[in-house]
Amino acid sequence: MAFNWKHFLARGPEKIESDRVRIRELPFEEIGITAAYILIAALWCIFSDDVCDWLFGAPLNSPALQTLKGINFVTTTGLLLYLVLRRSARNRRLAEEASRLSQERFESVALATTEAIWDWNLETNTIWWSDGIHKLFGYPPEDVSTKVEWWLERLHPGDKDRVMRTIRQATDSGSRTWAGYYRFRRKDGSYASVLDHGFILQNSDGKPARVVGGIRDITERRKAEEALKNSHRQLRALSARLQSAREEERANVAREIHDELGQVLTALKLNLDWLERKIGEREHDRSLNPLLDRVVECGEMTESAIHTVQRISTDLRPGLLDHLGLAAALQQEAHRFQKRSGIACEVQLPGDPLGLPREVSTAIFRIFQEALTNVARHAEATRVRVTMEADAERVALKIEDNGRGIRPDDVADSRSLGLLGMRERASVLGGDVAIEPLAPCGSRVTLRLPRMAEVADLWAEP
Repeated sequence: MAFNWKHFLARGPEKIESDRVRIRELPFEEIGITAAYILIAALWCIFSDDVCDWLFGAPLNSPALQTLKGINFVTTTGLLLYLVLRRSARNRRLAEEASRLSQERFESVALATTEAIWDWNLETNTIWWSDGIHKLFGYPPEDVSTKVEWWLERLHPGDKDRVMRTIRQATDSGSRTWAGYYRFRRKDGSYASVLDHGFILQNSDGKPARVVGGIRDITERRKAEEALKNSHRQLRALSARLQSAREEERANVAREIHDELGQVLTALKLNLDWLERKIGEREHDRSLNPLLDRVVECGEMTESAIHTVQRISTDLRPGLLDHLGLAAALQQEAHRFQKRSGIACEVQLPGDPLGLPREVSTAIFRIFQEALTNVARHAEATRVRVTMEADAERVALKIEDNGRGIRPDDVADSRSLGLLGMRERASVLGGDVAIEPLAPCGSRVTLRLPRMAEVADLWAEP
């Protein structure tokens, strides 16, 4: 029957390459012995009569000649069979010894490790388990089955479909590894959080044949991680509560200073002005001039005290933030910064009212204050540009300067309490602050916050 080259080539380069691999894996010495035998047998068949005539000196065509040929054929064939069987037996013994050593190493590793080692034969759909399944989950050997269903029945119902889906994706995609988290039922009925990871082994056809892996019990680690996350949430909630309480206290103090102390100083200023006018009406009495000077001096000191009270009250809590909104407060703060530092400050804000919650407005204003303070202290800038953008979901504030720029080490420095405070204020409300240098000079602070963030939600979370 002729060889079908079209069928051979139609199988594709991958199949041809696998055939080449199998050909290269044939025992070379057996092929050599067989080829030599065929060659010698062919020569013997062709020249055997001539050799016999030469040996016996005369042509022979008798049963004796056929017997001689048969004896030679049987002897040669037996010798060849002996050599082939001897080598095959030796190779088989070596392979069995190597397999035994490999199996012993595998079982030793399975005993020494703290994981439950498993070997899933995809062709027979059976799983071998190490003693770790007893050490970790309490299943004695007699309760452990090699059926895949035994493992599937002990997966948490909420994890089973996800785990099987990821395993199928790994085997179908040709991946060499698989890993997954899930909950596995112990012998006592409780569930353990486990990390399962496996290596996918392929057969000669390149198809998945086995998956070998190990299950690690990470219940305590997951509990520690959850406790750490819960502690982090509680600390963040505490930070949010402290910031809110501080802002409330600052607002109360600012209101008391403005309303109580400010009113007293204003009344005192009015009385001093009245006294100054009354003394001024008696210009002819020279003896009252020292008294008038003291009254004028007290009036000036009272005026200075009023300005100081207004400044302190504004620093504690700007009244515009509560009465006219965030945009007016930012404009006022930018004007105060420019007047105080001499650095030009340009502010571009949305034209429409923002309508932000109190916590969001306060966080934006305080981060804006801190960013301007850092510019005045460290940037050596001559210009600051502030822009704010808002959509239905988020609000973003950008503060750029043309100073010497911030170094990456300063951004990551844990001693930069101002930067840490900015990030903490933003993270409390589910936002973030990005601080980066600009090319060729300057720095940018970008604040992003959810538009409707509420600190009360964070308090309720823990």
